Amino acid sequence: MRICVIAPTALDRPDPAATAAHALAEALADLGVEALLVGPARHPDLLTEGRLTVRALERSGPAALAPTGPGPRTVAVGLARPRTWAADAALRRILRGGGLDLAVLVGDEEGWVAATALAAAPTLERVGTTAPKRTAKTMAEFARGEARAPSPLAPADPILADFHLHSVHSHDCSTGIDELCERALALGLGALCVTDHDTVAGGYAARAHVEAHGIGLEIAPSSEVKSRTGEVIGIYLPEDVPPGLPFADTVEALRDLGAFVYVPHPFAGFHAIPDAALLERLAPLIDALEVTNGRLARESFNDQALAFATRLGLPQGAGSDAHVAAGLFTAGLELPAFHDPASLALALGGARVVRHPRSFLALQARKWLRTRRTPAHAE
Repeated sequence: MRICVIAPTALDRPDPAATAAHALAEALADLGVEALLVGPARHPDLLTEGRLTVRALERSGPAALAPTGPGPRTVAVGLARPRTWAADAALRRILRGGGLDLAVLVGDEEGWVAATALAAAPTLERVGTTAPKRTAKTMAEFARGEARAPSPLAPADPILADFHLHSVHSHDCSTGIDELCERALALGLGALCVTDHDTVAGGYAARAHVEAHGIGLEIAPSSEVKSRTGEVIGIYLPEDVPPGLPFADTVEALRDLGAFVYVPHPFAGFHAIPDAALLERLAPLIDALEVTNGRLARESFNDQALAFATRLGLPQGAGSDAHVAAGLFTAGLELPAFHDPASLALALGGARVVRHPRSFLALQARKWLRTRRTPAHAE
């Protein structure tokens, strides 16, 4: 039997709800129940004591749910503040894909953990913060009888998506919106993240185009924002973020707007890139790292990105970085369909990188000829 106990507040802080959640998990374990204790944690390493086993699900993937023996386990799903889309997806994955017999939310605290848990599992039970042994016994009896476990997570049908591309709204690209969408349909794509330099104008123009013409193509308005030391992409970004800020400030600005934070070509030596130590320090705030870029002069840059993402357990992305229509989907992902940052974070858990390599020099030559002939922002 597996019962999930959710603490809406930080597990590694003295708080009534967190303390009660710990006690409830321990009481369930004393009854021979596998208790999955879930909650945010600022310092998950401090939680390793007694029968608790730390698993940061958004960084370690589905393996975090594998049985580790009897007794309660603590799954740190992210920071209490700020919220990350990876943490949001982790909690949804636990509730709807964790093989639970029962899930409960401790206390009446509100916040992103409670909101996400209730959205993912509307039948979630709420329990109080007192009498953990009596509550544990009631929960175990309920789980053996008529408990309503959360519905299994049913993945959406897979699509092909390009997470990094440009349009005429970038200063170094002349691909029109209609040309971009036509090329995407010809390639069988189901989603585009239009990531023009320092503007979301191209993404919203593409969304308006597909809506006006009834085209079945998901458009995620996005922007590749140039910071002082590297570029950061905000996917599903509602408005422009000014360029020229420090890298960390750019990440925070994107997060404040609710965007999905995606770091492109992090080790491409011919681009402005952040220091690796800074990137590692900010890794908990990054929703995905681009491990495959289809427009790099050296494949070793992608290899470095993949090794870095694998070591830190970061979700992995891929995109063409196309500046001409012919370069679209030289790299991308096959993954379940998505429509917002939350569903995108979930979809990345089932993603597969797809490659259609083209000559870097040929694509660069096309880009140079097109941008030389066509004035910027002309359609």
